[in-house]
Amino acid sequence: MPIAVLGVLTIIGYGACYYAYGVLIGPISADTRWPGAALGAIFSATLVITGAGGIAAGRILDRRGPRPIFLLAGTAGAGAMLAASAQGALLPFAIAYAGGCGLVGALGFYHVTQAVAARAAPAVPARAIIWLTLFGALSSPVYLPLTAWLTQSAGWRGAIRVEAGTVGAAFLLAAVMIKNPGGSRPGQPSDRRAGVLRLARRSPLVRPWLAATLIGGAAVNALIVYQVPVTTRAGLSLGIAAAVAGFRGLAQLAGRLPLTALTSRLGTRITLVLAYALAAAVTLLLFAGGALAAVLVLSLLAGAAIGAVYTLQGVYAHELIDPRHLGTLLGIAQAVFAAGGALGSLAAGALLGATSSGTPAITIISAGFAAAAGVLLLGRAPGPAAAGDPAAEPDRR
Repeated sequence: MPIAVLGVLTIIGYGACYYAYGVLIGPISADTRWPGAALGAIFSATLVITGAGGIAAGRILDRRGPRPIFLLAGTAGAGAMLAASAQGALLPFAIAYAGGCGLVGALGFYHVTQAVAARAAPAVPARAIIWLTLFGALSSPVYLPLTAWLTQSAGWRGAIRVEAGTVGAAFLLAAVMIKNPGGSRPGQPSDRRAGVLRLARRSPLVRPWLAATLIGGAAVNALIVYQVPVTTRAGLSLGIAAAVAGFRGLAQLAGRLPLTALTSRLGTRITLVLAYALAAAVTLLLFAGGALAAVLVLSLLAGAAIGAVYTLQGVYAHELIDPRHLGTLLGIAQAVFAAGGALGSLAAGALLGATSSGTPAITIISAGFAAAAGVLLLGRAPGPAAAGDPAAEPDRR
């Protein structure tokens, strides 16, 4: 039951506050005449808030469990989204929308839910994370076409209002139904934030993983935000482009189902490298953005690769840290991923606007995936030689 509740929360949180904006950005611009670059910057601001807040959320999770952060996301986060839907000027809309969705992301994305899932099933944490992300794979295929339908039938403001309602309901339900895995027990030392931050800076295991997370975050977020705009510019209708992008989310299942077997055979790190490499190769299919067959293949294979990346982040972090500190380390990783995502989406949006062509943006997205694979591959691998490293050996203080 906890994994199912977390799965529903993941579908709604990512759907309403991450995937939906790629569909909303065009209709918002057409209706308001707000600059496309400014609307793209709102998504970047959302990622920055998600990342910055994710570190604090991870610490609260390690100390007090998930209930306080779920309650805050379900009230303040959803409330700010509702407020955004009523704004008639760009600045207040940007503040409310980025603040609301950023808060939801900081308090309810995978850096939180994967840690909660792993602690809810301590005997099989990797399996719990994989099952959680199998639910999460439904987020994009549900919310991309749903957002397109809501926008066409009720306008973009109505779409945001409906999605804010689903966010509030999901997080408040999770706050009621999830017990409290992860809070420090009486007499047990709580998470040492400074120690985890030092580990992230100094560990020869964690550093390359976080570097790959930064670069990969730039590529993943640029692809997610601009796949629909690039393919609509190339000739696909908004409804078809959104549906195809939604299929990318459903295809994440294809990347997650074989992960137990792949990680057992290849190890988590090498499986993660292969996922980034696959994404680098198939992103080049965006050059044929007006051809439906090519974009479907892109969505299938890129979705599988991204789905694997999201899952393997939590599994690999669990291998690198004492599980009591997992929330904080995943919060740091989320901050790094979000920082990369903000830079990547800004760069891709600027290139798209300046050149009126998808070619430069597609090129840097593909190169970003390839660079993430290379950095992680060249980094130090966990193994017996690293047994004395604090990242490889759990802190038992």
